Amino acid sequence: MATEELVTEQFQFLGIEVHNDVLTKCVRLCEEYDKDAETFIEQWMAFSLTHLNGAPPTIENLSLLETREFSKNTASKSYAHTNETFDSSTGTSLPLYGAALRTHSENDVLSNYMTTTPKRIKVEKDQKAVQNEICPVTYSPTASSTKYTSRTNQGSVVHSYGSEELLQNLVKWDNLNMSEINVTQIPNDDGELYTTAKFGFELLHEKASVFDGHIRYISQCIMKKNGFSESVSVTHKTQNEVYVSGRIDCDANARLNAKSVVLQGTWEHSLSTSVSVDLDNVKQYSLFPGQVVVMRGTNPRGDVFIAQEIFSDGSRSIPDRKADMMNTLKGDLSMVVAAGPYTTSNNLAYEPLKDFITYINTHKPQVVIMTGPFLDADHTKVKDNSMAETFKSFFEKLTDSLAEIHTTSPYTKIYIVSSLKEAFHLNIYPTPPYSVRKKYANIHFLPDPCFININGVVVSVTSTDVLMHISQEEISFGSGGDKLSRLAGHVISQQCMYPLWPPPLTHQVDAALWAAHAQLPTTPHILVLPSNFRYFVKDINGCLVVNPEHLTKGMGGGTFARLLISDIDNSNSIAAQIVRI
Repeated sequence: MATEELVTEQFQFLGIEVHNDVLTKCVRLCEEYDKDAETFIEQWMAFSLTHLNGAPPTIENLSLLETREFSKNTASKSYAHTNETFDSSTGTSLPLYGAALRTHSENDVLSNYMTTTPKRIKVEKDQKAVQNEICPVTYSPTASSTKYTSRTNQGSVVHSYGSEELLQNLVKWDNLNMSEINVTQIPNDDGELYTTAKFGFELLHEKASVFDGHIRYISQCIMKKNGFSESVSVTHKTQNEVYVSGRIDCDANARLNAKSVVLQGTWEHSLSTSVSVDLDNVKQYSLFPGQVVVMRGTNPRGDVFIAQEIFSDGSRSIPDRKADMMNTLKGDLSMVVAAGPYTTSNNLAYEPLKDFITYINTHKPQVVIMTGPFLDADHTKVKDNSMAETFKSFFEKLTDSLAEIHTTSPYTKIYIVSSLKEAFHLNIYPTPPYSVRKKYANIHFLPDPCFININGVVVSVTSTDVLMHISQEEISFGSGGDKLSRLAGHVISQQCMYPLWPPPLTHQVDAALWAAHAQLPTTPHILVLPSNFRYFVKDINGCLVVNPEHLTKGMGGGTFARLLISDIDNSNSIAAQIVRI
């Protein structure tokens, strides 16, 4: 509410002195036309500079302001049912779909400076947009996806994992005791949390030092786990069997194959030199560029290492869930995991996300993990510039809709993991967490990748399809078994959420950030790896790996995962299901 003191303060800030009768007039105008002091002074300055050559406020000038501006705006409000608003540039009518009836309120002050002929922007009534508040403002009507709306398998369980007793509790978890849980983000080995990104300007010698340190550390973990005492240079000439350590690379600018494998050693042992590797005598291997390994074999001439056996498992131990008695799980924990995108490929109606929110409101899980992208930079409707609002403003509107879950499910905590495919965010990996202007009690933003501790249960999450990336570069021989388990096992054995190097051209990785924030602080109890591969839930050496796939697949619906974690610390303490949206 405007008062004479506030109006005086605003004028004094601009160096303008006014008489008491003028102050009284200003306060009356503020009350009559519902203006606060700051907005009123801004509009006065705009009007004065445009029409009065910067004249000071007087009773006559204020009356002129009221006649030309305030009365005109009041009249336009009474005409709001025509659904037409005005912009400040010339042109023909532009329809907007999904917008509020009055869309120019934020530009009122700016429009007072303009002298060009106004252009009409027609705001069309889009019933579907009204029903779906998540839908962005667009220049064309938003149509539903026929393939999505006509599906008949929504809510069906397509895959289950765990004991029968836990699976039964998983179906009826909305009757669980919804006690408060303690969720903390796990820092890296230096005690740092990834909140902001400073990237670019990578010096080659610093980048080389980062990778050399990584090779040295992981190779030491592999040797310690297998009981090896020491290794030699990769170019050391010997006919006796020795152990060498290094990183797998390719000797050509092409896809790795069995004849193009080279091993890059550390600076300490090999001055970072590389040697070709002969794999003919190796009975079993699974290799990809960037993988740190230890090899047993000979090198008679110093230029080709003849490998006999390859070791790559440097995984850390799984922590005890009850190590911290003050932070242990009491009762069962319900969790839902979904991966973006959250709208079908042919529209921005966000129908799958709306259905997902309905599911959360109905079942009330304690933890919801959502990985990006929320507004995919590769989406056709994003590329064709059909949105009539900024990407960031739409994401904040979407976040407001997610925050409303708190009213129906007050114990539900939502954790949103960023993605480098996001249209409004940094295109760098590791990706810093999203930021919005508001703070929400039930929504927390996490980087990609991230590591969280839920009452002793360690969960690692990424939004990057690392399984697909490794699969496109991996070569294997004699491995057999399950390919997806092998791919996921690379993440655990290399202690890294993205062990592939070099990454694809579309995946921008900063070496320093990668070394600091993409390494596993410990082997997690649950590892979430969303992928275009078919959904799965697998136990890999005590770590439960979950691929919920994506909430949408093209123009149709996808899947998400729901988990139930009991307070019994054993291999049968987790049940999971993959559910169609």
